[in-house]
Amino acid sequence: MFLFTMKFLDKCHFDELTEELQRELLGIDCRRESKIEGFFKEESLLSDSQMLSHTYCFYENVNNEDGSAQKHAVAGFCVSCSNVATRLIPKSTRNKLNRKIPYGKQRDHYPAVMIGQLTVFDSYAGKGIGDELMEKIKWWLVVENQNIASRYIIVDAINKPQVLDFYIRNGFSFAFPDGNLEREYVGVQENEILRTRFMLFDLMPIRQAIYC
Repeated sequence: MFLFTMKFLDKCHFDELTEELQRELLGIDCRRESKIEGFFKEESLLSDSQMLSHTYCFYENVNNEDGSAQKHAVAGFCVSCSNVATRLIPKSTRNKLNRKIPYGKQRDHYPAVMIGQLTVFDSYAGKGIGDELMEKIKWWLVVENQNIASRYIIVDAINKPQVLDFYIRNGFSFAFPDGNLEREYVGVQENEILRTRFMLFDLMPIRQAIYC
């Protein structure tokens, strides 16, 4: 059963990252992944203006001694429309996906939302907020963001043990169980690093838990 139990993030504000909010936010820092930091500081607004993705963030208002308040960036992510092309993934994974879909609705691709640039900013890292963030995103996609139907969340997860463990812990699975198969699919040579792993999460169990 899906349990939506927020802790820290319930106390935060959640908004789309606009130019005005970007100017006001303090602490948009991610030393762990400089590309993610660069996205939030330099690329997110352009991506939004070109209708390629939307970027969202959590922030909290921190009171100063003089009574004023400042907005501190807590966590962020971006979303874009995508799909899971079943004809391009291994047969074992394709069969698992199709078994969950009524026969008459099975197809060669399923609608999905791609999450990118997922991060907890440096000042709030190491406090367990990442798992809260992922649960919040799942709930938001099912309950509040219903304009476009999406069965799956997909990610190109950075191919590092701690990142992959995070997604596995949060219910994601590999589209390519064997990294060598994925390497072949994306055209990465044997002497090159496979920088990301394609992973997915089925939103249907959450929908059923909430509405059934």
